[in-house]
Amino acid sequence: MKRKIRGLFFSIGIAGSLILGGCGKEEKEPVTITMIHAWGGTGEDHVAMRDIYDGFQKENPDIEVQLISMPGRKEMLRKVEDMIMVGDMPDVITFSGMGQNTTYDFIVENNMALDIMPYVKKDEEFASDISQTNLNYWTTEEGKLFTVSDVLSLSGGYWYNEDILNAAGVREIPRTWDAFRGMCYKIWKWSEREKNEIASLQTSPEGYLYFMDHMLLEDCTEKSRNNTGKIPEVLKRLQEIYVYSTSENAEYSYLDETRLFNEGKLAIYVNGVWGASLISENINAKYALLPTTSRKKLSCESACFGYVLGKSGNEQKEEASIRFLKYMLSKKVQTRILEETEQIPANKQVVLDSYEKEMPRLFQAASLVLSAEDKIEVPDNLWTYEQKAYFTENIFRELTGKISPEAFTRQLGEMKIDK
Repeated sequence: MKRKIRGLFFSIGIAGSLILGGCGKEEKEPVTITMIHAWGGTGEDHVAMRDIYDGFQKENPDIEVQLISMPGRKEMLRKVEDMIMVGDMPDVITFSGMGQNTTYDFIVENNMALDIMPYVKKDEEFASDISQTNLNYWTTEEGKLFTVSDVLSLSGGYWYNEDILNAAGVREIPRTWDAFRGMCYKIWKWSEREKNEIASLQTSPEGYLYFMDHMLLEDCTEKSRNNTGKIPEVLKRLQEIYVYSTSENAEYSYLDETRLFNEGKLAIYVNGVWGASLISENINAKYALLPTTSRKKLSCESACFGYVLGKSGNEQKEEASIRFLKYMLSKKVQTRILEETEQIPANKQVVLDSYEKEMPRLFQAASLVLSAEDKIEVPDNLWTYEQKAYFTENIFRELTGKISPEAFTRQLGEMKIDK
């Protein structure tokens, strides 16, 4: 009988130990954060970015990320606005280089955005992973930081089909706007003579936006940065260039321009360095800087709108969001962004020089932009979202005489160039 009692207590002891052991191993409930982005398309770069986002979940099982994938920036912005209206501010928003907009202003002004600077100051590794360009532009006068980008925007130029330029007799890349028009004329005359239907350029509305910024800001002085009186003069110069283009549809985009360039039907393709990954390997493409009146080399090197973290008041959620941002800026992930999407990483530890042979096109374009004498911001940093939308929707109407330069300038409003 005693042996049975001892056996009973022994069994109870084992069962108790198993129960207690199980309690000791019980994992905490993961912290859940919502993240909304505009990489929901079918392009290779969109697929790659979504895979990178998924990688954070795998490496951080204690954080559950609810990804809200939108196909583009406009759809993403609309969704963010809807969520804010019902009091559901996302924990992480990636504005993906979108220009200044009232939604961001509303989030910051209403104390809904997390100030990232305190985390930067207490974490040297985190601080070193953030681009100095980002810190210089986005740190407020009060020393706060509400947005961090995981890539740099390098642009201020155009891709050209070297075979077409050679065939048309263009022996030198133009350094002035007059020479640029001369190049377009030479290609146009050659195409007409050969009857090959190759256009000099068929620039999207965004391309004309780059043209305008370069013409307005090429001397990079404070006086010129506020000289909106130059806009009518610049519009006249744009009309002189437009003569060699045939696009009149506001729906025409960089995707259409890319397709024509890849088909060998376009000599000049206006886009940033990131356009390298969009160009067919069959095209002998190189990058050139947009011209200037002074012949100075001018380019755009910017950190545009990036990630904005929600200020929820929940310390666990905020810490989880910071971990996500650190992940995106880590050398490992930044290397993936470069290799899989050909975007320029913000983390300076990823050295572009080591990719000269592996990515010759990207390297040539990036090196040209980075070595320019003067730098200006990309249009996304110079224009408000509303101004950019008006420009891109109406520039062809102005260039084709359907709206007067005066009306266009008046509607566009005073350009907000200074930060």
